[in-house]
Amino acid sequence: MRNGWVAGLALLAVGVGCGTRSGLAVPRDPAADSGVPTARDSGVPEDAGDAGDGVDAAICGGPCTDEVFCNGEERCDPETASCLPGEAPDCDDGDECTIDACDPDADECAHRPEPRDEDGDGVGACEGDCDDGDPLVSPSRAEVCDDVDNDCDASVDEGVRSPCDDCRPGCNRVVLPGVGGWSPTGMNSGGVEEAPDGSLQLSSTRTETYFAWIANHLFGTITKLDTRTGTQSAEYDSALLDGTNAARPPGERCRTDAAGGNCPSRTAVDLRGAVYVANRAFFNQGTVTKIAGFPSDCVDRNGNGVIDTSQDIDGDGIIERSVPGEFLGQMDECILWTVNVGSRNDVPRAIAIDAAGTVWVGLHDASSVVQLDPNTGAVLRTVPLPRTSPFSGFRPYGAAADSVGNVWFVESASGSIINVDASTGALGSIQTASMRGTDCSSSYGIAVDSRDRIWVAGFLCEGAFRFDPVAARWFDVALPDSGVTRGIAADAMGRIYLASSHTYIRFLPGGGFDTSPPISRLTIFDADTGRGLRVIGTPSAPLPGLGSTGVGLDSSGMVWLVNQDSSTATRVDPTTGAARDFPTGESPYTYSDFTGFALRTFTAPNGFFRTTVAGCPFGPTEWERLDWDASVPRGTRVEVRVRSADRELDLGSATWIGPFTARPTELALPPGPVPQRRFMELEISLISDDETSTPSIRDITVQFNCPAG
Repeated sequence: MRNGWVAGLALLAVGVGCGTRSGLAVPRDPAADSGVPTARDSGVPEDAGDAGDGVDAAICGGPCTDEVFCNGEERCDPETASCLPGEAPDCDDGDECTIDACDPDADECAHRPEPRDEDGDGVGACEGDCDDGDPLVSPSRAEVCDDVDNDCDASVDEGVRSPCDDCRPGCNRVVLPGVGGWSPTGMNSGGVEEAPDGSLQLSSTRTETYFAWIANHLFGTITKLDTRTGTQSAEYDSALLDGTNAARPPGERCRTDAAGGNCPSRTAVDLRGAVYVANRAFFNQGTVTKIAGFPSDCVDRNGNGVIDTSQDIDGDGIIERSVPGEFLGQMDECILWTVNVGSRNDVPRAIAIDAAGTVWVGLHDASSVVQLDPNTGAVLRTVPLPRTSPFSGFRPYGAAADSVGNVWFVESASGSIINVDASTGALGSIQTASMRGTDCSSSYGIAVDSRDRIWVAGFLCEGAFRFDPVAARWFDVALPDSGVTRGIAADAMGRIYLASSHTYIRFLPGGGFDTSPPISRLTIFDADTGRGLRVIGTPSAPLPGLGSTGVGLDSSGMVWLVNQDSSTATRVDPTTGAARDFPTGESPYTYSDFTGFALRTFTAPNGFFRTTVAGCPFGPTEWERLDWDASVPRGTRVEVRVRSADRELDLGSATWIGPFTARPTELALPPGPVPQRRFMELEISLISDDETSTPSIRDITVQFNCPAG
């Protein structure tokens, strides 16, 4: 392309004037002096030079282009009437692997390949190096886990990431169940079954443990009775004297008029089959004891590698002290703990477990209730109860939990009940029953039915009372042929069951009382109407056993009566009336939810599954995360709790952590962290507040890291 001064010389050569702006002295254009219009006043636009050679010729004296492509397209400047150089063409083809330039010989853009290797790894960007600034990246490199595409195949860390999808070589994920599926059994689960699609769901029977836990108050023991066979599976001391409590010596006779014995009475069974025992210990320090329901929950305290616990070694259905190993007393490793509750002579009587699993104990002589941590027995809350007279407050005698978050307490003989909100400790108001026509107010045992209505046995009134918390209304059922009703229970079919110990009990004006000879009697009626009355154990067809104080239900629909005077438990078929008596310890005195049926059926219908995951073979195991694939309909939930130990055998003595309810859940965060031990046991709980719905879980993934490799 020609420069502007070259064009000026060319114009001079042909005698064409271009003005003086070119820097050369040239004659003035005659037209400027003769009145011929110039570019500025002729009406020609200032950009008219773009119109082509005709305009160039008119203004600049001839065409400005030299027809050379590589120096650009020249144009005429109307202001100076001179030719201006063009801009060189842009030959960039957008390809960094070519050298782009205009070839003057060919007078066109040329693109020559440019091989280069800026990072010196032997492969240039134009040969496939996707990062020519990093010598560790090229098509010839092997992929390593570093969040970089090392081999330039447009994928990052393919085939080299850990199972946790990161670059830690020791990180692992275990997906449960394995190839064999969940395979729930009586040893690892309760109340769950494997669905046709392979998921784990609640079974129609929910959690079943098949045991009745009966407190023998005379010498302070607990009988574990197999409800399927009526045989004694085990017997335990009701208190563990390990130096942490002020319980009375084991085997000491119970006294109510002076200090003596631990005097157990009420028992409550949790969702894992463990039992909590209230030891009244009159004139002494009352306590609560927890006994494990599964051997896997017991503690190998002596470290011998086995769980030393009571069992029927000779298979005769009775735990005998004369047979070595059948009764271990204080050496039994399934007695987990005993804790003091309240102060001396507060007399813990009532006991119940709420839907969250915490334990509520009524301190009769202190007119208060305490909430205990189910894992440790630590007191979570103390709730004073209101005064009922100038001299005393409400005295809790029995307890039951409903499904909407209340724990209900009943007094003895007053007909009064009161509720405590299990989550806040807030008190409801006292409600008092009264029999129509007689104005009789009395009470003893307490139960909750499937509609969360509260039932109390009439005791000195010949009947039973029902309180509807929603309507705040009482309903009474007259039972003139039932005698002295004490224990009470409800089933899932809308029936109420009452145990009667005597035909009458009369308090005497000067103190004390007069009673009939003891009887064993069972009364059944419809919970909605009070009708359909049936009495089993009449004078003409008596039941075996004497002095029935408690009544409970097992998973097969059988009814159990606890007989204080005959030291037996009677199993009754409520349909046929067939009955059989089985021995317990001396003077059993239990009328609470001693099978756990009410908790499993009404308070928190549930099931559970347990399994163990092995972590790192050496070094610590960093338990990191849980996640699960589950279907959780409204009104149901999935909860997981875990515990860890260095030996699988020691898991039973480890503390449960949880429940974890959100997914995914980080095990290092509250309620964690989980201790960095080799084995971790998981307990998956499926819970339904709606009997028509069940949650189900397809799989659960456990993530852990082995920092030692």
